[in-house]
Amino acid sequence: MERFEHGGNIYRHPGVLDFSASLNPMGMPIAAREALVACVDQYTSYPDPLCTELTHAIAAFEDVAESSVLACAGATDAFARLCTVIRPHKALLYAPCYLGYEQALAQVGAQVTYHDLSEVDGFGLESSMAAALTKGTDLVFIANPNNPTGRCVTRDAIVALLERAREAGAIVVLDECFIDLAEQGRPSNDLLPAFPNLVIVKALTKTFALAGLRVGYALTANQSLLERLREAGQPWAVSVPAQVAGVACLKDPADYLKQSLDLIANERARLAMTLRETGMGVVESEVNYLLWKAREDLTDAFLSHGVLVRSCANFRGLDERWHRIAVRTAAENDRFIAVLEEVAR
Repeated sequence: MERFEHGGNIYRHPGVLDFSASLNPMGMPIAAREALVACVDQYTSYPDPLCTELTHAIAAFEDVAESSVLACAGATDAFARLCTVIRPHKALLYAPCYLGYEQALAQVGAQVTYHDLSEVDGFGLESSMAAALTKGTDLVFIANPNNPTGRCVTRDAIVALLERAREAGAIVVLDECFIDLAEQGRPSNDLLPAFPNLVIVKALTKTFALAGLRVGYALTANQSLLERLREAGQPWAVSVPAQVAGVACLKDPADYLKQSLDLIANERARLAMTLRETGMGVVESEVNYLLWKAREDLTDAFLSHGVLVRSCANFRGLDERWHRIAVRTAAENDRFIAVLEEVAR
């Protein structure tokens, strides 16, 4: 298994039902679909390099100043820019965590220190987050909720980490790509003014199922850092379709997000219960995916039945027994459950 292989590679396995990519099961909002069709003639023009409309929409959605927003080609673009600009000598990661952090850090030759989370307490972060940040660390990546565990981080723990990082002169990158799909999730935007060492990264990829369009953003009150991040990107990084769809998604998302949260909560509970009934160990999740442990690697067994699950063998602290699945629609989850009962015999 490749070190940085991610989920969602349906091109290697055409025709599968993809449970490996954790996207909003509601799919792309109708408003985004309609906007993409209506604006098709714009696709022959270069994109707005400043993402003016998109930046305005993001600022309104997040309730922050437009001067705090940098639109990017997905969260991965933001992570790469951050590592390029900061050039960290020593970075801290809480493992298991999203592989994109390691990938971005590897590109700049950073020394990575890992704080390994314990399976015994469900890979919880709170008790050890701030203490893990030691002298000499200049960049910290942390996710709320964490990926692949699906667990949110308390506000007190985030603040404690930010305060310790400020004392140490470290930048904290807070990945909140899934926060709007978390049942009890609370965005951290209000912390930006007090902590210029904080950068929040989000993406419409997960929240609005726009994975193929690559649109995300970074939020920070640190104007000097934001301008350096802007300069580190490629010209026209965010395409015209990505900007159009992003603006459409963010105009009036309340009903869409409420329906999404209701669907995710109901279907996540059903999937978790079934997994446990078939003998799997399941980590409590607050978002649209579940991390679970089997007695053996079941990736190929699921694939033979046309279902793609995310093997977690390349996450630090996990092995081939660990899998992650997205929460999808009721009908799609019915199919997963049928296959699960077959392969778990």
